[in-house]
Amino acid sequence: MKRTLKLAAAALGAALLVPTLATSAQAAVRDCPDGNFCLFYNSNEQGSHLAVQKDIPDLAGYTFTSPGNGRGQHVKNNAASAVSNVCTTVTVFYHSNYSGPVDVFNYRNAANLVNTYNENASVMFARDC
Repeated sequence: MKRTLKLAAAALGAALLVPTLATSAQAAVRDCPDGNFCLFYNSNEQGSHLAVQKDIPDLAGYTFTSPGNGRGQHVKNNAASAVSNVCTTVTVFYHSNYSGPVDVFNYRNAANLVNTYNENASVMFARDC
């Protein structure tokens, strides 16, 4: 009987964890206003973020502005994740002036940066909407 109760408690705990992870990603999408692309200081869309609505050939001079870990830090070469709430494809580039390895985000896409993790220098919006 004790073993059954322990297994049931473990299963319940695992079931409760899954919605928490999904809720975290959904919260990040909500934290990034509609019509914006947001770069986050931390992985998993955590920490402070910068919301942008246009191409940026060089992220130098931009800082993370929302409350959270990393607020006030430079965005260039410091972003770890992103959320896209724009109806177009957004590309994050490794180098300034839109060159080098990239990470690409579609509408309502939230993910960690892979090819530009903490090595991001420019952002370009596609013109497809």
